Amino acid sequence: MPGLQGGPDGLAASVGGYGFRDIPADAARWIVEDIAEALARRPHPPPLRLETTDTGLVRRLGTGGPTVRGPLADLLAWLSGRSPGTGLTASGADAVPSAPYWI
Repeated sequence: MPGLQGGPDGLAASVGGYGFRDIPADAARWIVEDIAEALARRPHPPPLRLETTDTGLVRRLGTGGPTVRGPLADLLAWLSGRSPGTGLTASGADAVPSAPYWI
């Protein structure tokens, strides 16, 4: 099975060309919500607000912290640790922070 590599758009894509933007929106949303729920169950969840600009998804983790926003596919790539935050913006921080470790 081919490994994931950084694509020209900064998102991880398989050697065969399948990337985060190819994931159906319902599945991508479910994965983002699952990761957010896993982070929220921690005794001290990371202070972070997640917002998608194309689907209306909003999740708050912890108290305070930056808001990271962008398209669902870009948010999923970042939140899953496969992108440094390409395509995302952050308010309340100088730059998009490193994604919190979730597994």
